[in-house]
Amino acid sequence: MRVAYADDLDLGAEPAPSALAWSGDLLLRQDWLRSWPAADNESRLLVRLRYGFSWQMDPQWVLGAALRLNESTIGNEHLVDYNDNQRPRDFALDTLYLQYAPAEGQVLEAGKDMFPLALSRMLWDPDLRPAGLSYSLRQQLSDAASLRFVAGAFLGQHLSGDQSRIAAAQLGLRLREQDTVQPEFILSYLHFTDLDPLLVANEDRGNPFLNGSFIDKYTLADLQFVLHVGTPTPFRLLVDLDKNLGAVAGNDQAARIEMALGDSFQAGGNEAGLAAERMQQSAVQGAFNDDDWWFHAGSHGVMLWYAYGWSDRVRLRAAWFHEQPDNSWHHWNRLLLDLTWQL
Repeated sequence: MRVAYADDLDLGAEPAPSALAWSGDLLLRQDWLRSWPAADNESRLLVRLRYGFSWQMDPQWVLGAALRLNESTIGNEHLVDYNDNQRPRDFALDTLYLQYAPAEGQVLEAGKDMFPLALSRMLWDPDLRPAGLSYSLRQQLSDAASLRFVAGAFLGQHLSGDQSRIAAAQLGLRLREQDTVQPEFILSYLHFTDLDPLLVANEDRGNPFLNGSFIDKYTLADLQFVLHVGTPTPFRLLVDLDKNLGAVAGNDQAARIEMALGDSFQAGGNEAGLAAERMQQSAVQGAFNDDDWWFHAGSHGVMLWYAYGWSDRVRLRAAWFHEQPDNSWHHWNRLLLDLTWQL
């Protein structure tokens, strides 16, 4: 009698991979703030859940959507006090987009999604989801160099009745991609219009205004230099220089330096980092940069963080901020403890 082996069994054709993928993330955050010498103390707990789908309709078309649920121990009446970019208590549409890939390395997108430009947190909060049209291209120039180009027009869709419009373009060049040390240069252009409705809700965020209108136009030219070091313990250096070409009275420059050692986005990975930034009053549009920082324009400060990859999906981070506005000798300290779970 012949013994049947696994290779002899007819199990039928393997099922085709699903074209519908579900994903999301859960954030648990404890937030403490203390100012000196006033000794103001604030504390809150925040929870954010984002979940949605991506449907690969065919090799060229992708449809995606996600919802977002926020909950907090403080109410939405403190939105302006905390300079938040999202309501602490909210249930809203996070993303809704349609992508078309006409050729390899090219993507056209319409809808509400993450901002397609790679910007530092001094200019943009990655949690914001503007709506608009964009085109992106990534082209391999050689075995060692690649080019990335992005352009688009967007509705800001910020809080507080925002009616802003954003025109943006970016060109990036990454070199020596086969080497351990890889330099990258990124040049960006951002043009903001229709910003004055933000002032109705007191969302000036440190930018100068007069009689219900921002004094300056906001046309930002930004240059980033990024150094990627792919050693067993990876290292990343970012230098970001920004100038507002639309400022009418100077105070139009900002700079940020950021260093990170390690990788906390893998199981057992450790990461430590330092960021320091200085933003003059008219240098950036304060309503759109990262709300982890307490001040958004006309300020300077440092951030220290340590993060640990509990698993490939769970990440823990402790971040400390020390900041001071330009018009005050008081300084503020903030501590964020985050648990992030990729679903």
